[in-house]
Amino acid sequence: MKKILLVLLFLARLWLAVHAKHGDMYNNLDWGQGAASHPLAEFYELPKEAWPHSRPNQPPGSIFLHLASYQLNSSTYQVINFLNAKLPIFPSKLVWWWELHGELVTIKLPSIIADFLLAFVIFKFTRRPLISIFYLLTPALWYNSSFWGQTDSVVAALALTSLYFLRQKRLALSPLFFGLSLITKASWAPILPLYLLYFLKNHYRKFHLLSLLVIAPLIVSWPFHPQLDLPVWLANLYLTRLLPGESGFITVNAFNLWHLFFAPRAVSFVAANIGSVLVGLVLCIALYRTWKKNTFPVFLHSCLLVLFGTFLFASRMHERYLYPVFPLLIISQRYLTYAVLSVTYFLNLYSDWWNPTLTWLISLYTPTFTKIISIVNLSAFAYEAKR
Repeated sequence: MKKILLVLLFLARLWLAVHAKHGDMYNNLDWGQGAASHPLAEFYELPKEAWPHSRPNQPPGSIFLHLASYQLNSSTYQVINFLNAKLPIFPSKLVWWWELHGELVTIKLPSIIADFLLAFVIFKFTRRPLISIFYLLTPALWYNSSFWGQTDSVVAALALTSLYFLRQKRLALSPLFFGLSLITKASWAPILPLYLLYFLKNHYRKFHLLSLLVIAPLIVSWPFHPQLDLPVWLANLYLTRLLPGESGFITVNAFNLWHLFFAPRAVSFVAANIGSVLVGLVLCIALYRTWKKNTFPVFLHSCLLVLFGTFLFASRMHERYLYPVFPLLIISQRYLTYAVLSVTYFLNLYSDWWNPTLTWLISLYTPTFTKIISIVNLSAFAYEAKR
């Protein structure tokens, strides 16, 4: 029965995938095709005019995902065409269907698969299959991966796998997977100080294995810059291309602390600096708790607080950046907070592009309504911080 449910959940995600195309997907498709059409060593150096929508602003790990999706789409289309030409009984409408929807299915497929990998890692943590299924049933997470097509689930799967290996004392695999998550997207980077502290405090004799945190990203990045100054090039790529993105904006549609005081994409460097101080304060408290109690559950909960606090207090936060807290909440058995944030997260995601068009829901989005959502998020953080 559980296997049938898993198959149905997978098919439902594929069905959702073909019913929406966010503007971000145009970029991902362009970058996948660009990576296939040009030498990877030239990819980030191509002029702005070479890109139909925008220049690549994602790390090499994400570009490899888009490249794999593009190649899967092309290969599948070739196979379908071949079968259609050779087999009279082959359903020709499948060729037409793939022409219309194939690229959306394949560009979202890594995120859909990552949903199930996350569910598997959650099961490894909890040994409770119903918890994993509950995770897969969460509508907000469907919306992020299958409907929107964001890669947050891929990054979360890599990072959570790293934390699982850390718990199991698989001390080479853990930093390897954490490094892979960082080179795919830096969503979990705020917990890196906590990760280093817990690793060194409990496994200081194996400190050399932490080099994999750097080696893994360098190996993934090598095809894009196969030269000895790769570390310098990669640092410069982040500083000049990947991180500045929404520089100066105090909030980018995130229903967090700053949404209470500023309109989306408002500029306030003073508030941004205050936000950095608040995030630093949360991190310092989390580091102290982890150092003092030195248990894996406390470390895990400290990671949760840092990631949650980053979303609430840091500047330049998009609505989807709350995603990392969900796998941590569910394996920490914080079900009430998980349920509440699942609702606020969906409402925040929906406000970015109003798809599907639900007039009754859209009508609720007054300034007061969205500020209430921010207050609920802040209250959930306070509730978790008191634990």
